[in-house]
Amino acid sequence: MIWLLDLDNTLVSRDAAFAAWAAAAVAEAGATDDDLAAIVAADGGGFAPKRDVARVIVDRLGRDTGTADLDAVVEEFRTGIRDHVRVYDGVLDTLDVLRGAGHRVAVVTNGVSHQQRGKIERCGLAGHVDAVVVSGEEGVEKPDPRLIDIALERLDAADADRRRVWMIGDAAHTDVAAGRAARTRTGWVSHGRTWTGGARPDVHAPTAREVIALAAEGHWRVLPAQP
Repeated sequence: MIWLLDLDNTLVSRDAAFAAWAAAAVAEAGATDDDLAAIVAADGGGFAPKRDVARVIVDRLGRDTGTADLDAVVEEFRTGIRDHVRVYDGVLDTLDVLRGAGHRVAVVTNGVSHQQRGKIERCGLAGHVDAVVVSGEEGVEKPDPRLIDIALERLDAADADRRRVWMIGDAAHTDVAAGRAARTRTGWVSHGRTWTGGARPDVHAPTAREVIALAAEGHWRVLPAQP
């Protein structure tokens, strides 16, 4: 089988890393817990426009809004994320088991090159996968299925039976939607959340390890019907 795996909040703790950086920045600025909550909320799990997040950071940390370089603030929190990011427990071992069984594995991630590859380097992921595909390097991002096509080409699997390809990630509107559009199997990393609609995954579980285990063993977890 072929495994296409999202990076942020699937293999590595991107949101926890942002929150850790924000907590340190708030403490250094002498700001409040309310300021921290506002900054984390503004980030939107990494999906909010970066300069909009930077504006909230400048405001909440009491910086001079007239002279603030928003692009520099964006790079500041991106660096903070890279410094704090960690790979989830058991992920590296799981990747090794898959590859040891002859399966091919690629990271397929949205984001800018230096940020995403910096996280991969810090977490030591590169040596545990067969390919890394970053949207910022390709000019196309999930949910566009072309990013999945690129990943399969990198794995020398452009003609693979899509029923034996899994796209797994935590974001319904990018990861699961991309897999559906590319006609692959899909797995959703729920982190305990409830599915709220849209393209339904074939399997779901709280962590990537559990999703992979379900998919690899051929078990199917049926989501509850929507009201």
